[in-house]
Amino acid sequence: MEVTQDVLLPVLVAAIVANTVLLLLVVFVGRMGRPERVTSATTRSALQGSVMSNSFVDESARSTWTPDGASNGGSEGAALAAAELAQSETSPETDAPEPEPEPEPEPEPVDPAAGTDPLTGLLDQAGFTRLIAAENLRIHRYHRPATVVIFELGGLDRLVDRLGADAADRIVPALADTMRRLARDVDLVARLAPGRFGILLPETDEIAAINYVERVRRACELWLESGAIALSLAVGWAGTDGEPTLIDAQRLATERMYVELRRDARKASEG
Repeated sequence: MEVTQDVLLPVLVAAIVANTVLLLLVVFVGRMGRPERVTSATTRSALQGSVMSNSFVDESARSTWTPDGASNGGSEGAALAAAELAQSETSPETDAPEPEPEPEPEPEPVDPAAGTDPLTGLLDQAGFTRLIAAENLRIHRYHRPATVVIFELGGLDRLVDRLGADAADRIVPALADTMRRLARDVDLVARLAPGRFGILLPETDEIAAINYVERVRRACELWLESGAIALSLAVGWAGTDGEPTLIDAQRLATERMYVELRRDARKASEG
């Protein structure tokens, strides 16, 4: 069979058409398959991200710190919880405040009825010493003024030698009653020796204490000097607000009292 142009041309045209159709089919099929793959890949990525996100939230929410460092969740949740706990413990914002120093204990109050003198009903020397020690702690802490007054009944020994102890037992209670009556309710009066008395005047400086001293002098001097044996009342006082101590103030008041007592004795001997 002779191949002529009339026969070849239709064959070529048919081949071209077939190739064109085939190419269109390939292109169409390629465009249809690509969105499905992209959508499928995108969906898988989103699902994986969602699963990982949910897993992270659940594990971190369920993770609890245990003494051995384990947690109820996965290892990543345990590591995260441990890191957060360590950061919270070392963070200066969450550091627990240092405990405040405990306040100094308040001195125990002294019962004025403890250790009383049987003759006068006043505090005795032991009770007055305890009271001075307790008040000294308060004065040293709060720096409040206080004054100690020491009275000494001069000539009491001569009275006992001449008239006996009964005479002294009548004079000493009367003198004690005068000192207590002229004192305030907060003042404390004690009998320290047969003829010696101590008075603690809280919230009182040395200048204010003069008022009490002078009232006692005026009330006692007349009837002390009018007896068969003249008696005198020597007095010394000293105040403090914490420095020096109340014990030092008592010692200084006693020294001042001795100065006046010796002066009164010289006057009596010269007269």
